[in-house]
Amino acid sequence: MASAAGIINHRRTIRQASLKSAASAMDILMSMGFPKHRVEKALAATGHQDIQLASDWLLDHVDDPMLDEPSPREYVLYACPVGPLGEELDEFWTKSLQHCGRNGAHSLLPHVTLCSFFPCVDSNVEMLTAALQQAMEELEQTAPETVTLEHYSSANFIGLFVEETHADYMRRLTAQFATGALRKAGVKVDPHKKQLHMTLAYQFNTSHHDVLEKLSKEVSINAAARWELRLYSRDPRAAKTEVLRVLYSHTPRAEDELELIPDDYIFMSGTDARGSNDGWYKGTSHQTGLNGMFPGNYTEKAPESDTWTVHRVIPLTKSLSANQVLINLDDKVPSPPAPPGADEHRSSQYKSPEGLLKQSQEEESKYANLFKLTKTPARSNSIPLATTTTDLHKQPRRLFVIRHAERVDITFGQQWLQYSFDTEGNYLKKNINMPKKVPVRAGGPPSFNKDSPITEVGQFQATLTGESMRENGIKITHVYSSPALRCVQTAQAILQGLNSPDCHKIRIDTSLFEWLAWCKGILPKWLTHSELTAFGLNVDTNYKELISASDLNLQENCQSYYKRGDALLRREIKEHPEGDILIVGHASSLDGCTRYLQGLSARPALEFSKIVQKVPYCGAIALQEYIDFGIWDLITPPFPTLTHAPNGRFDWHIMQG
Repeated sequence: MASAAGIINHRRTIRQASLKSAASAMDILMSMGFPKHRVEKALAATGHQDIQLASDWLLDHVDDPMLDEPSPREYVLYACPVGPLGEELDEFWTKSLQHCGRNGAHSLLPHVTLCSFFPCVDSNVEMLTAALQQAMEELEQTAPETVTLEHYSSANFIGLFVEETHADYMRRLTAQFATGALRKAGVKVDPHKKQLHMTLAYQFNTSHHDVLEKLSKEVSINAAARWELRLYSRDPRAAKTEVLRVLYSHTPRAEDELELIPDDYIFMSGTDARGSNDGWYKGTSHQTGLNGMFPGNYTEKAPESDTWTVHRVIPLTKSLSANQVLINLDDKVPSPPAPPGADEHRSSQYKSPEGLLKQSQEEESKYANLFKLTKTPARSNSIPLATTTTDLHKQPRRLFVIRHAERVDITFGQQWLQYSFDTEGNYLKKNINMPKKVPVRAGGPPSFNKDSPITEVGQFQATLTGESMRENGIKITHVYSSPALRCVQTAQAILQGLNSPDCHKIRIDTSLFEWLAWCKGILPKWLTHSELTAFGLNVDTNYKELISASDLNLQENCQSYYKRGDALLRREIKEHPEGDILIVGHASSLDGCTRYLQGLSARPALEFSKIVQKVPYCGAIALQEYIDFGIWDLITPPFPTLTHAPNGRFDWHIMQG
C-alpha cells in the first residue's frame, strides 16, 4: 500500500496537474507514472468525471487482483423518470419493501430497460458516450413531451408498460445508438425487441400479490415527470451477485478477512451466500476490489444499481411546454453562452411562443446545458425561468443553502478553551479575532469543545454575505439553521447584512446538523432556546423541529444523512408555498439537503466527503423551483460570494460533479 505521505504528495501533484487545461485526463494521469491500461480502467470506472476521482480510484485499487486484467466493464441504457413520478415510484419501492419484504425489483432503481448489458473496452468508452449523444441529437426534434404508462398485473409480475407510440420512439433512439456504437466504438448493442416496461415487482411470494398490486395502483402514473436517458456501467464482478452495503467498520484480524469500510459495497455470489454456517461470508469490496471473509451482520442488502457508474444523462422528453420561455431576471444575469461541447454535458430543448422568442431549433439548442441531471464540472450562467406569456416577471421560489462562517476551534485549535477561560469559567478574549463574548451555557466552557462559536472574522464574513444578498434584491421569507452555535450565529449575522435581523426568527432544526459519522459517536450538547435568546440570538421558540437529538442515530450512514435533510426541506417547502428560503448549515448541507430535491440520488460516502472538503466558510448555493417537473435545480447564485485568503473562491459548480 502507498504511504500516507506518498498519497498526499501524489494528490498535490494531481491538483497542480489539473490546472494544465491543455492536457487531457489521460495525459495527466500517465505523466504521474500510471500505466495506460490502468488509467483507462480508472477513467471508465469513474465515468470520466474528474481526474481526482480517477486518481483516488487507482490508489484505492492498488491491490485489486483484477487491476491489470483485461476485463471490460458492462454497460446498459435505461430510461428513468425524474420529478413527482420518480418520487412516487421511490415511495412504492419503500412501501413494498416494508410490507412484503424484498423482491426482484428491489435490486435496481426504477427504470425502463432499452438494451441488454454489453461490454465495452475501457479505451472506447468516450466514443460510446459520443454515439449516444449523437443519436439523441438526430432524433430530438421528434422527442415526446411526456411518456404515457399503463398499469399491468399478473400472478407473478406487476409493472407499467410504455404506450406504444412512446415505446417506438425509445426503440428508434436505441437502434440509432446501436448503429453509432458499432461504428464509433466497435461495440455491439442489442436493443430490446419486446414491449418496453418498468417492473414494479417480480419474484415475490404469491401471497403478497394483492398487497403489492394495491400499492402499485396507488402510484399516480400521470404525475409530472421528466424522463432521462442514462448510460450506466458496472464492474463485471457485480453480475449475478448479491450486493451488500457496509454498515459498520471491521478491521481484519486474519489474512483471509476483508476490511469493511462504512458505505462501501460488497459483491457476494449466491454460492458464497449459501455456504456460511457461522455468519461469515466471502465477498469482494466495490471500493478496493479486494476479496475476503467478512461478518454478514455488519452489512445490509442494497440495490445492485447503487454500485453502478453513470456515464451520460440526457433528457429524453422535451423540457418545457409551448407556452414557456427562457428569460433573464435582469441585466445583472448574463445571457446564456453557447454550451461547451464536452461529453459531460446533458442537453435540453426549449420551445417558446411565437413573437416572444424567435429562434430556430438550432438557436434553441444553445441552451442545451440548463436542465442537466448528471455530475458535471460546468453549467450555464443563465437562470432559466418557467414563466407564462401573461406573467413574465413572477419570480419562482428559490432556496439558498449557506455554510457557517469561520469557527473558533478550527482557527485557534482546541487549546483555545484552555487559555480563554479562567479557573472560574469566565471568558477571556486572547486575540482580536476571538469573539467579544460567548454565551453562558449548561456544562460551562467544556461544552464549547464540540459546539464552537464563530470568530470576529466569521461575523464579518456572514454579514458581508447578507449584504451581498440584499444588494442583489434577495428577500428572505423563512430562515432555518442547524442547532450548532456556529450556524445560528451565522444565520443571525446574515440577517443583519440583509437588514432584517428582527423581521425573521431563526428556526432551529436538528435535521440540519452535519453527518453524524463525523461526530465520532458523541453528539454535542447544543444550547437551549433560552440560552440562545439570552445571548441575543433571535430564535423562534415556538417552532417545532422535525426531529430532536434523541431521534438521531449515531450509526447513520451517508444515504440516511441525505434523507434526513431532504425530509425537513420538503416539509418546509410544502408549508411555505411562496417566498425564498434560507438554510444555514454545514459544508455537508449544501449537497446533503438538496441532492434529492434535484431528482438525484445520494452520492457515495467517499465522493460526498471530497465535495464537502471543497466548500469554504459561507460557501453558498442557490436552487430554483421548476413546478412543471416537481424538482428544484441548481442555478448560478444571484449574488457574489466571499473570497479572501485563505478562504478560496467557492465555485458552486462542484456540486454537480
